[in-house]
Amino acid sequence: MQSAQTYLEVVSRRGERRLELRRVYRQLQNQEWYLLAYAKLYSNVGALTPGVDSKDTVDAMSLKRIDDIIWAVKKGSYHWKPVRRQYISKKNGKLRPLGLPSWSDKLLQEVLRMILSAYYEPQFSESSHGFRPGHGCHTALRDIYAGWKGTKWFIEGDIKGCFDNISHSKLLEIISRSIRDERLIKLLKGMVDAGHLEEWRQHQTYSGVPQGGVLSPLLTNVFLNELDMYVEKSLIPPYTRGERRRVNPEYACIQQAKRKAKKNGDVRQYRLLQKELQRRPSKVTDDPEYRRLRYCRYADDFLLGFVGTRQEAEEVKQKIGKFLQTLDLSLSEEKTLITHAIEESAQFLGYEIRMAMSNTRMCKHIRSINGHTLLKVPDKVAKEWKTRYTHKGKPCHRTELLEQSDHDIVTTYGMEFQGLVNYYALAYDVSRKLYPVKWAYEQSLVKTLAYKHKRPATWAYRQYKRKMENGISAIVVETPREGKKPLLTKFGATPICQDKWAVIPDRKTRLWPSRNELVKRLLAEKCELCGSTENIQVHHARKLKDIEQRYKGRPDPPYWAIRQMEIRRKTLVVCGKCHQEIHAGTYDSQKLE
Repeated sequence: MQSAQTYLEVVSRRGERRLELRRVYRQLQNQEWYLLAYAKLYSNVGALTPGVDSKDTVDAMSLKRIDDIIWAVKKGSYHWKPVRRQYISKKNGKLRPLGLPSWSDKLLQEVLRMILSAYYEPQFSESSHGFRPGHGCHTALRDIYAGWKGTKWFIEGDIKGCFDNISHSKLLEIISRSIRDERLIKLLKGMVDAGHLEEWRQHQTYSGVPQGGVLSPLLTNVFLNELDMYVEKSLIPPYTRGERRRVNPEYACIQQAKRKAKKNGDVRQYRLLQKELQRRPSKVTDDPEYRRLRYCRYADDFLLGFVGTRQEAEEVKQKIGKFLQTLDLSLSEEKTLITHAIEESAQFLGYEIRMAMSNTRMCKHIRSINGHTLLKVPDKVAKEWKTRYTHKGKPCHRTELLEQSDHDIVTTYGMEFQGLVNYYALAYDVSRKLYPVKWAYEQSLVKTLAYKHKRPATWAYRQYKRKMENGISAIVVETPREGKKPLLTKFGATPICQDKWAVIPDRKTRLWPSRNELVKRLLAEKCELCGSTENIQVHHARKLKDIEQRYKGRPDPPYWAIRQMEIRRKTLVVCGKCHQEIHAGTYDSQKLE
């Protein structure tokens, strides 16, 4: 059987040419795929979170468990477990259902995701940015910023309960058009029909893909690619015509008079005509021979930019709504809005988007910003983050951080705030909106450090505040290290400024997988504690930091803990006997010399 890398390259080329894919199911019997999937998933926070089976987690992962999955797949008897359903709160106060699959199901889903992603990625529209390698929120926003000049109307689209209402029959029908493998389709059908467990009761699912599943984002993109193709091939062409808007006749007449005044040396008349030009559009804004429709989608949210009339924008909205009905979906009326691009702002991916209009911003007698896209930080976002750690309107300390070291406290504040700055780096007003947030965060940080050391805030400022080389004052904590330079942790050392081409790299979604060091250790099939070669499995800890805090400084910590701290890994390849003793707290094996 060919290697996984070779097979992915073949599948990707077939996807580019839109050729049918056959005999996919037999690839699920290759152990290499599961090792690649394990290397990808084991470090996730939810890898140790159980599904309906409390014992089916990443802990005690072994080659035998992979062989058991392959054997069940080969016989066609693999049984998908129902996902354990939990609910998480949304900003509007409602609850979002979240499905937690078992580890074995996650592993098989990741294998399917790698193969299907290699096939479908070349076929997806460039207007789709959600859950795709090399794409994300910033790529979607940059496309809007760079290519939507002159937009008059925004159509904000939101599909009502998209993840919960995807039709299983239509989804499988879409996949079976291109992938001619009945056994694979049957396996996928078993996955989407597995149902969910809620309050210890199993519920059958007749539509939707579970949010939280490894394969769910890709299946959603495959399904909504039908919408992308409809908009790009059937909707955009009729609403796109004309190379450019006609010149405004009144503007042309005034411009001609302005040139005549300049020729005659009439400075007063020239200036009056220049001011008159600034008050009039240079093009016919409602030119019936000029239309543009642009489209961008991220997961189940999409935005259209339209140059035309309000009536035509309503027609576009209705046509999209009718097409979604053919997919057994519907638009959310409360969230699907038509907004004027100059007078109002559209909400998309946490930004406010509108078109600039100012007759006074000039560059060489030309209005320089009219019709350009403006990305803004919403006021409610800045207010929410500014008041996140306040009490009675004033910044306060965070009691949950008082037991941590100064280094960890500053790191926590720095990561939270810098993540906010990085996300809104595309906004033109990021400095104005987020410097007050930085001040509130700095006040809360200083009060947390002061409260921990039982000192006043003025002491914390004198102790930790420094002026950096770039002239910015920052909170700096210096942690001494033996044989190394002190570790400096900083908050506020980076200036807040707009970066028009900023992008947050997506490290989680990769098209071409690769093995890592843990897989090599597992394939060695040798216990890293006692040297045994029987019943080899991997012990997983949720965080290495938990082990360090539990055993650091104790007189005789167990060797397995010493070993994990030495290799700086939250995994340890052990035999079944050592693993059982680690969990039972009775491990007393000696170090292998």
